Amino acid sequence: MLKLDDVCLYYGRVHALRGISLEVPEGRIVSLLGANGAGKSSTLKVISGLCAPQSGDVRLNGESVQGRSCGDLVKNGVIHCPEGRRVFPQFTVEENLRVGAYRRIGNKDVDEDMETVFGYFPRLKERMQQKAATLSGGEQQMLAIGRSLMGRPRLLLLDEPSLGIAPKLVMEIFEILKRINKAGTAILLVEQNAHMAIRISDYSYVLENGRIGLEGDSAEISQRPELKELYLGG
Repeated sequence: MLKLDDVCLYYGRVHALRGISLEVPEGRIVSLLGANGAGKSSTLKVISGLCAPQSGDVRLNGESVQGRSCGDLVKNGVIHCPEGRRVFPQFTVEENLRVGAYRRIGNKDVDEDMETVFGYFPRLKERMQQKAATLSGGEQQMLAIGRSLMGRPRLLLLDEPSLGIAPKLVMEIFEILKRINKAGTAILLVEQNAHMAIRISDYSYVLENGRIGLEGDSAEISQRPELKELYLGG
């Protein structure tokens, strides 16, 4: 479905990504792990069109998407749920969700998709007319994921969903991610919580200083001693 081939990215003189190659097959969960500053979020920004790489290629379903706008990628089912949730604080839960379907405003199936989101996150339905600023951190993360689902992603780029959330809610959100995946959405998951990410993913990559230092089936990679060394910057 998605393939990165030898992608390099610079921020000025800073070499953020150093020849990243990875794949996300149709219908799978792939995790992207690593310490802070390893290049995880930069990888997602390249895929979603927020950053243009200096070299390499990004292909979606066999076609290069280099130079295509973020809006065009959204239209083709690539949805980026960013780190820090980024909900609109003065909008209600319902308004935030409708923003996620901005390319389909006026389409009658938007309301049906909202009910699908409420099926995953019943708490959001209870708080439909509440402003996002009044929600807890975990509820805001649910809203951010729900807003992304309103765009009907074929590939969901999910950046640090457990950040700043109570452990009980983290478990709940990760269980919901498995349900979303089983419903047909592929997920590329960037996550500091390596244990949780590996547990729900099919395949894992570990970044170190902008390079892939380790990769493999998640069940197998969790047993390898190199994982701890790379993840802790060893």
